[in-house]
Amino acid sequence: MKRGAVAFVGIFCIAILVVSAANADKPPKPPKPDETTAECITFTGDLNGRQHVEGCCPNAGPFPAYTMTLDNLGLLDGTYEGQLFINYYGAGRNKKYIVQFWNDELGVAIEIIGGDIVNDNRNKVLTVTFEDETGWDLINDVPIPNVSFVLVRTSDLSFCE
Repeated sequence: MKRGAVAFVGIFCIAILVVSAANADKPPKPPKPDETTAECITFTGDLNGRQHVEGCCPNAGPFPAYTMTLDNLGLLDGTYEGQLFINYYGAGRNKKYIVQFWNDELGVAIEIIGGDIVNDNRNKVLTVTFEDETGWDLINDVPIPNVSFVLVRTSDLSFCE
């Protein structure tokens, strides 16, 4: 019985050495790539803009700088430098899209929730069509009726040229 135990311990030790030698040859894992990626984000319609954006738009930020022209929105009409947040809103059958744009210094902050979402996974293009949605002027706390525009997000940066 003693020989059996010694033989088992010996075989076990050899197995550990073989496994540790096999793992010693593996190179260390490379660091994870940066989560921020460049994409082209365009707006056409009552909201107008077209530019490359880095790292848009996880819920916790960053909120990239964006130049937006607002048309047919009443007192807010004009071109502004501001921050942009766009993302899915809700879940399941009620999934919508949210667009927020603001410039705190100029007192501009709008939010529009809704849209018809078409996600072309093959070509990595997301298109959201907002048709006669009710937006919200967050500074003056008033609705903005009949807001219509098309939002396109794509990783094809040539789309912005």
